[in-house]
Amino acid sequence: MANSRSQSNSLLIVLSAPSGTGKTTVCRRLREMQPELKFSVSHTTRPPRQNERNGIDYHFINGEQFETMQKNDEFLESAWVHNHFYGTACETLRRHRERGEDVVLELDPQGAASIRKLNLDAVFIFILPPSLQELERRLRKRNTESDEKITERLIAGKMEIAQYHLYDYIVANHDVEETVQTLLCIIHAEKYRSTRFQTECPVIGDILKSG
Repeated sequence: MANSRSQSNSLLIVLSAPSGTGKTTVCRRLREMQPELKFSVSHTTRPPRQNERNGIDYHFINGEQFETMQKNDEFLESAWVHNHFYGTACETLRRHRERGEDVVLELDPQGAASIRKLNLDAVFIFILPPSLQELERRLRKRNTESDEKITERLIAGKMEIAQYHLYDYIVANHDVEETVQTLLCIIHAEKYRSTRFQTECPVIGDILKSG
């Protein structure tokens, strides 16, 4: 994934998953396996969890700061999720794509739907838990929320899963390593789509130039 590519050839990957599916772990491993991938760091009004770092996992800001950014149209998309605001800054995506870098946006289905409406050339991938029972087990294993909050997240998760049709690919996260390898295969295959490949292929480029 060379950084010398133009913005038109920069691959935009929208990655979503219900809370508790293991997306954070998957993305951390994906970063390790494919360091050329750039992860857009979202802004959020929720407090950081244990081991989360400001500017690395999220940009943690207060409600007033978030509202100001919204009024200034600084967000590509923003949404109210689990009682907190989340948003993707336009500047972050622009900077990566101008460098020809492949970018991952970690978004909930609301955010993914917003990106769909913008008609951006993006690859949409939905990571699912193996089952609803396993989703509940993973949420409880985190030991960070009350039973009431877990119930809320399970209800929200079911509603999010019902939005599967927004995505191009569905990947069940049985095993982190297997899931990451599947994501890498999808990304690799997408980079060889004819609509993206033709501008990088010297033979096709010569033919197009010659008319």
